Amino acid sequence: MCSIPLFRPVNLVFDIDDTMYDLMEPFKKAHEKFFAGRVSMDSTELFQKSRVYSDIILAQEKEGKIRREDSFHERLRMTYRDAGLEITREESRRFETEYRFGQTVITMFDFMKDVLDYCKEEGIPIAALTNGNHEGQWRKVEALNLQRWFLPEQIFISGDIGYHKPDVHAFMAVGESMDFLPEHTWYIGDTYESDIAGASRAGWRTLWLNHRKRPCPDAASAADKELTSGDELLMFIRSLL
Repeated sequence: MCSIPLFRPVNLVFDIDDTMYDLMEPFKKAHEKFFAGRVSMDSTELFQKSRVYSDIILAQEKEGKIRREDSFHERLRMTYRDAGLEITREESRRFETEYRFGQTVITMFDFMKDVLDYCKEEGIPIAALTNGNHEGQWRKVEALNLQRWFLPEQIFISGDIGYHKPDVHAFMAVGESMDFLPEHTWYIGDTYESDIAGASRAGWRTLWLNHRKRPCPDAASAADKELTSGDELLMFIRSLL
């Protein structure tokens, strides 16, 4: 008697920033243009600090504690303050202009193209969940040509849905809209605090794409799986099926 293979239902939800493309490259170029030589801290460490402060400032903006037009300056000011440099509003404005331009010429990681092509070929249900405002994040969607793999209703931006990661309601909003059961849904992201911890609290399975090789801030990682190279991602997703 032939046995019929049982396939586990799998839904995949992806982060965008620094998961689908190299978010550090636009930051690094702006740093080298305006602040290289003025601080001893290298651009990699500064970038990692800016990611932490970005989440802090985004939460404050949502709570009405900081104006949206002040957000980038505050994020950058706090980042460079840790390096011993006080920057002016004009300096942060020039940095932001360069940084935003850099984000319009971003390119997707090759391994992520292979992953999304595979999902499309196999009919795997997918979505994207990213923090940020609609205008800024949608520019990245267009620069990365995400419409090749995602319909507009499969792309969720925190500024649109009213919740930002790691708030469990952000993940719940995606699950409810896409009809994804938590136990069948994997979230793939690069930031432990907002991506992995948040999705885990929502009852999702989690894959920490830790390609920056950051130490886990918790004594025991909440991630179901951790990869330090994107080249391993496609093989892992195939194993889920």
